[in-house]
Amino acid sequence: MIEQEFLTLITTRTARYVLKALAKMSEADRRPFARHALKTQKAYEKVWWEAQMKGQKPLKAFAKDGEALGIAVIATARPSEYACGDWRILPQSLPLDEVFAQLKLSWIDAWAEAAVEDNPRLIDAVHLLNQKGLCSIPQTDAYILGYYAIQAGVPDNARDQFLSQDVWRFFEVEGGGDLSLAAHDKYSGPRAGWADVLRALSEIGDLDRQRLLDSSLEALKRDFAQFRAGWYSRFHTALEPSDAEIVERVDQYLGLLNSAVPPTVAIAVKALKRADKCGELDAKALLDAIEPALQSRQKSTALNALGLLKSCAKRTPDRVAEIAETATSSLISEVGDVQTRAVDLIESLGQMHNAGVQTAMADYLDVVTPTVRARLADTAPLAKAEITDFPVPRPEPFEPVSSVDEAVSAYLALLEDCHDPFLIEQAFDGIARFGAEAAPLLGPLKKRANQIRTRDLEGGFSPGKYFQRPISVAGLSWANGSDFDAELQPYLEPRYSGHQPLGISPHSFEGIFAARAKELLSFVQAGHSVPMLSAPSDNRGCVDPLPLIDRLERYRGLGVRPGAMDFRLAILRLGSEGREKALAALNPQTEAERALGYALGGEFRPETDCQLWAMAWQGRRPIEADPNIQRLVGGIIPGLGTPAEYRFTAKIRRIDEYFWPQPSVSILPQIPGDVDPSLGFSLPAKLEHSYGSDPGASWLLGLNPWAVLINPTQPELYFVAGIFDLELDQKLTRHHCLTYLDPFFRPGLQPGKMAHAMLAWYLASADESIGMTAGDAIATLIAQGRFQSEEFADAARELVFFGALPLRRWTKRMAQVPELSKMHAHEIQKALSAMLYDLPDTLPRDLGGILELLHELCVLSGSGLTAPKSTAALAAIKAGGKTGKFAKKLLKLHSL
Repeated sequence: MIEQEFLTLITTRTARYVLKALAKMSEADRRPFARHALKTQKAYEKVWWEAQMKGQKPLKAFAKDGEALGIAVIATARPSEYACGDWRILPQSLPLDEVFAQLKLSWIDAWAEAAVEDNPRLIDAVHLLNQKGLCSIPQTDAYILGYYAIQAGVPDNARDQFLSQDVWRFFEVEGGGDLSLAAHDKYSGPRAGWADVLRALSEIGDLDRQRLLDSSLEALKRDFAQFRAGWYSRFHTALEPSDAEIVERVDQYLGLLNSAVPPTVAIAVKALKRADKCGELDAKALLDAIEPALQSRQKSTALNALGLLKSCAKRTPDRVAEIAETATSSLISEVGDVQTRAVDLIESLGQMHNAGVQTAMADYLDVVTPTVRARLADTAPLAKAEITDFPVPRPEPFEPVSSVDEAVSAYLALLEDCHDPFLIEQAFDGIARFGAEAAPLLGPLKKRANQIRTRDLEGGFSPGKYFQRPISVAGLSWANGSDFDAELQPYLEPRYSGHQPLGISPHSFEGIFAARAKELLSFVQAGHSVPMLSAPSDNRGCVDPLPLIDRLERYRGLGVRPGAMDFRLAILRLGSEGREKALAALNPQTEAERALGYALGGEFRPETDCQLWAMAWQGRRPIEADPNIQRLVGGIIPGLGTPAEYRFTAKIRRIDEYFWPQPSVSILPQIPGDVDPSLGFSLPAKLEHSYGSDPGASWLLGLNPWAVLINPTQPELYFVAGIFDLELDQKLTRHHCLTYLDPFFRPGLQPGKMAHAMLAWYLASADESIGMTAGDAIATLIAQGRFQSEEFADAARELVFFGALPLRRWTKRMAQVPELSKMHAHEIQKALSAMLYDLPDTLPRDLGGILELLHELCVLSGSGLTAPKSTAALAAIKAGGKTGKFAKKLLKLHSL
């Protein structure tokens, strides 16, 4: 057969005719025609798609039977030359086993491996071929993924293979994306998941129950990703191991305490509690392994671990000192209740004055809540020596990297964790100053940035990861010496039908960050070593004015102009000290430098760049309305030449029988609807909690910790976003809204109405770490003399009396603040008193707890209520129970 005869055959005959004709030829004789078969099939595929797009049928003139072309490809081409799992090549009208049986391909095993690699659902076809004796079972992970892609059940044509071998590989092959046991069972119907199938097979004796128990624990040791590891945890629990089976596996459970997956640690702790009740838990083995569980971010896990230590102390009283010292590990918990329970345990064991225990507790002084810190100060001499007053944040200089090696190391650290805004600044400042000479060291960075991008794209790119994009993209651009936008492009490719990831809006917070990154990389790629103008000078996030002038001189010396966004961010971050000296040293030669002079307090009139001068106005201190800026931006716009006024209210949102608190913020003057979008990021954030918002909108700020450093001295906008980002009943292992509380633990914060409103809101969070940290933030403000009791009371009054706030946990957290000092007690008393005026007719059910706390504070201070509006409000209360009781007690104190 010659080339033309082959082409005529495959384009004018049916698939069955072509199969019969090619089967008569030897494999060696067919092989030379592979190139023609592949080319013809590809051309047909293109015509087919074009016809589909136009709503037409493929032209019969091109090929009589499209499946005949697929038969030709299978008969002539090697598996490496085409996609073996391509449905456009595999015949639909002919049984696949018949096709391969007639062609007698020597490479059929390679085809089977490639087929399930391309399309795991072809596992059924592979089983059929194997049953017919045509191919071997592939030994690849992709073959096992095929089971995760199809309906759960024992394959009829591979039952022995499944029960003896394949099913046990389920506990070795993690999968990813949509192809995992966790993903499969999540979207299966009742009793239709693999977990149900395996458990049923165990119950009828087809699968060894003991091996399933062991295999599920072995899978958990592999530290699969949390979502996928969860399947194995749930499956192990669903097997309902008996006490005897748990005792037999105590060593395995102890080993799982070191897992990086929190639910895995949780299941191990629960199993160990059962073993402990059976009296089969060795004290030494427990103490050697339990520390990771004590430090778990999951409250229940840490508390259960402390319970194990308590039980251990009862059984082995000779080990109480060692147990108490081990319990100090829980002091690192973000949950105040866990810290309190750890101290309670140590105290109950009589070990608070043990020197070793005190030394261990002293290691955690900087991370425990103020309430726990006060207990340590009262009982532990080592702690008492270090705590002379309530700790308040102090200014500390920003530490830039000092070498090329440090610059690369900082960026590698940033790729792993981008939640520290100061690490972000340190890494990009390192790029600016050392990036041009770092080329020989960038191999590991390039590899890791590629891995992260591949992981993000394959795992599904959620909005929560948007801010990570410019970080990984900038790393690749630096390492490859390539264009930033070109490295970004893979993130913008659609990954499934109907889904198009969002680009980076130049007016979003992510857009600001990306613009500065591109500017800095352009200097690096031009061979320049420059200072990052916006690099913070200290841990407030501010830029000292005089050093900023020195940085500008560096650019002048090089004869290059600074990046526009870097310059703008530096203006927004201007610190207060040294402005006059900086203004005197400034010799403005450009519009940007004159805007800097205006921000420093100089007499400069706005020119043409609206965004630049609006940011310069925000950087000016104190901020006052400026008619010149108003004219430039086109009107009276809050935040752009006109100070913004924020007002906080709350109401109850109801749907049927359900209701929940709904905070609301209004901003005056009203924002016009036709504001220039280039000024958008300077405006107050959107006022809805909207999951359809663009990147940079309020709900994404908690996932963008860097945003607070855009304008660190005026963070009211940031706190507005924080109010709308918190779902009050949401509990998370590491809650992203903790980011909004970080500024309270930095020096220099001047909290306004929105800061206090956010704290009042966060106190009621169901998430323990959020609620406790909000209490610590209030305590820190009080210690600094920056807590405004009236502003806090205004917001709290709205939430308590008009927003149906959950009062029990709110009151519990408020009650912990006064325990710290007389000053703290005085400020909380003032705030609670100021809440009581013009009360609604229907009072909150748990108001009595707040009145009880206020009464206690009044008794301790020896003073009653003094504001007439507060006493009038209490006198109007006609309720009974605790509310009425303590209203009367407070009035009685006032009358004394």
